[in-house]
Amino acid sequence: MLGEAFTVFLALIGTTLSCINTGARVTYAMGKDDEVPEHFGMLHSKNLTPHRAIWTLAAISALVGCVTVLTVFGDAGAPTDAAIQALPHGFWSSFGYSTHDKMAALPNSFITTTLASNFGTFLLYMLSCIICMVAYHKHPKFNTLRHFLIPMFGLFANLACMAFYLIGPFMGYGTVKEPLLALGIALVWAIYGGIYFMRASKVKGRTTLVQGRPVATT
Repeated sequence: MLGEAFTVFLALIGTTLSCINTGARVTYAMGKDDEVPEHFGMLHSKNLTPHRAIWTLAAISALVGCVTVLTVFGDAGAPTDAAIQALPHGFWSSFGYSTHDKMAALPNSFITTTLASNFGTFLLYMLSCIICMVAYHKHPKFNTLRHFLIPMFGLFANLACMAFYLIGPFMGYGTVKEPLLALGIALVWAIYGGIYFMRASKVKGRTTLVQGRPVATT
C-alpha cells in the first residue's frame, strides 16, 4: 500500500509539472499575442524558457494548493466534536479545527477547488469541439464522423458534466455549497478575463469581435 501511494505521489508531481509547463507555454503564446501582459511573452536570455510564466504559474499553484487544504474537513467531511476533542491539542495539530457545527457550515475547500478546476477543463474541451465543427464546416476534407458526430458527442458530454454541478446536489450527491462556489469562481475569472481582453484590445486598436467575413483577393 505504501509503495502504491508513493508511486501515485510521484505521478501527481509529474502531472502537476506537466500542467505548469503546458500552461506556461500557453501563457507565453498569449503574451506574444498581447492577450496577457507582454512580460509573459519574454524568454530567458540563456535557457530560452518562458521563465516569467513558469514562476508565476508555480506561485499560483502553490497558493491554490494552500487554499485547497484550508477547510478540507468542511461541510460533510466535518469530524464530530468527540473526534476533535481526541486530537492532540498542540498549536499545529489543532490549527483549523473548531467545532463540528462551524466546520460543517463551511464549504469543503478540496471539493470546491476540484470542481472549479474541472469546470474550466470541461469548458475548454467543449469549445474545442465547437471549433472543430466550425473549422471543418464546408471544408474539402470534411468527414461526418470525425468532424461532426464525434465533436458533437464531446460537446454534449462536456455540457452534461457542467450541468451536473447544479443537478448533482439535488440527486443526493453532496451539497450545493461547493458547486455554486466553484461556478462563482469561474464566473469571476471569466468576467475579469473578458474585461481585460476588451480593454487591452481597445488600447491596441484591435477589434474584439470579427465584424464580417474577410474579402477574398486574387
